[in-house]
Amino acid sequence: MTIFSPELFLIVRAVLPSFTIALLGFILGKLDTNRELNQKTISNVIYYFFTPCLVFSSLHRRSFDLQEFAVIGGAAVLLIAAMIPLAFYVKRRVKVAENGYCLPIIFMNTGNISLAIALLLFGNDGLSKSILFHTVNIMLLYSFGVFLVSGRTDMRQFLKIPALYATVLGIIVSTTTFSAPVVATQAFNILNRGIDMIALGTIPLLIVNLGYSISETKITNTLKVGIPGASMRIIVGPLLAFGLVFSFRALGWIPVDPSMDPLVALGHRTTEGIIILNAAMPGPIMAYLLNVKFESCPEKAAAMLSIGTLAGIITIPIVLNFVTLLIR
Repeated sequence: MTIFSPELFLIVRAVLPSFTIALLGFILGKLDTNRELNQKTISNVIYYFFTPCLVFSSLHRRSFDLQEFAVIGGAAVLLIAAMIPLAFYVKRRVKVAENGYCLPIIFMNTGNISLAIALLLFGNDGLSKSILFHTVNIMLLYSFGVFLVSGRTDMRQFLKIPALYATVLGIIVSTTTFSAPVVATQAFNILNRGIDMIALGTIPLLIVNLGYSISETKITNTLKVGIPGASMRIIVGPLLAFGLVFSFRALGWIPVDPSMDPLVALGHRTTEGIIILNAAMPGPIMAYLLNVKFESCPEKAAAMLSIGTLAGIITIPIVLNFVTLLIR
């Protein structure tokens, strides 16, 4: 078994488009010296409009499996929980006082890059599974994450997550069968086609926005505290995920029976791949934005995001290569 297997180059080909688009967003940010592009407006449009359309479009056509949701959602919760003490350990080692330093270590960028890679590597099934993981990650970021950085619980932030309602609506539509008048059915199909068109633009826009956001960060003065946090996120995260996947196998929560139907087995392997893929992601842009909002070391958070995202160009293909070698 070699690290530089033929599969690695196939993975690199799948990963590079995402980072190339992010680079274009970064260049756009550098060229926009006067900051004429209102990033807050773009971020709000993505958050409140594009992302919910992607979530609904991906979920409502597939059958909802409660066990699958429990495995993927449970994995997200456990991975986040496991990173909490590690994040505080790094925070103490680098002598940072603010709890906001921990956010980019605890939480994953499950939206900007991982959705595109999931779609390219695992198809629509992988995208749907990755969206489930993303939804749980975002819900925890806007509940526990807000509490961590602000010191108070604000359930209003949690209830304002549009992707939460898109997920619920997508699951309801996918699990409900009912007869409706022809006019209503046609109206729904027209609306659905519009949602699908918007959903197609979500991932590229997310990645461009990521690159643009990174172009605004200045990391030269915060490398000393940025590197340890970013390293913890992109190295320890996937290691924990591999351990979690094999633990789920041992517990029988993810079957590995050789006599299993190949399509069913592929679905389980895709679930495992999605868990590890998301765990390999750097910290999320939203963690930085929360640090800005609550004035909790935003420069240090930006440094971790920038370093982690750049390092991900190397680490993510390597992690995915091990997925192809070990997750069979």
